[in-house]
Amino acid sequence: MLLNIYLISHPLIKTLSNSITDFNENKNYNHNKYKYLGLFLFYEMFRKHINIYKIYIKAISNIKQVNLLSSKKDYYIITDLLNTYNVIGEIKSLVPEIQVLNYKQEIKFNKNELSKQIILLEILLDNKKIIDLISLLIEEYNINENDILVACIASKNEVLKKMGEMFPNLKIYTTKIF
Repeated sequence: MLLNIYLISHPLIKTLSNSITDFNENKNYNHNKYKYLGLFLFYEMFRKHINIYKIYIKAISNIKQVNLLSSKKDYYIITDLLNTYNVIGEIKSLVPEIQVLNYKQEIKFNKNELSKQIILLEILLDNKKIIDLISLLIEEYNINENDILVACIASKNEVLKKMGEMFPNLKIYTTKIF
């Protein structure tokens, strides 16, 4: 398996993810845990893969600095909104430029020539639907494997192994592997 797996081990993430694989817990409690884990996960991922540019605006008496996402890329999060709506809502409020697509519907990208950074968000990476989605992105939409990031709260080892065989350059961010 040649995947680039980033196991996020911040103390807050470790504390929140202690019982992440026990899906019989209180669902409201889990939704809050997933929301915060998702935000911490995106924080770590954004640090390495989102390009921010500084723009300086000269006013009469001072210079103001504004930080913006790169205008040379379109950023997309592809997810099952039914499972990840609470994380997506927080991310969209922090970074409104990111486009969110529900993979349960037809995927439509902006019609421009900008390169695309794709983030696939899952709560639990436990079956081959994500593999099928990655194959679709590469084959049908000509997305480069290096431009696809997978973010998941927890992931099964056998799914990661299969992904490593098929997509060796893929980058995966997770908090727990079981």
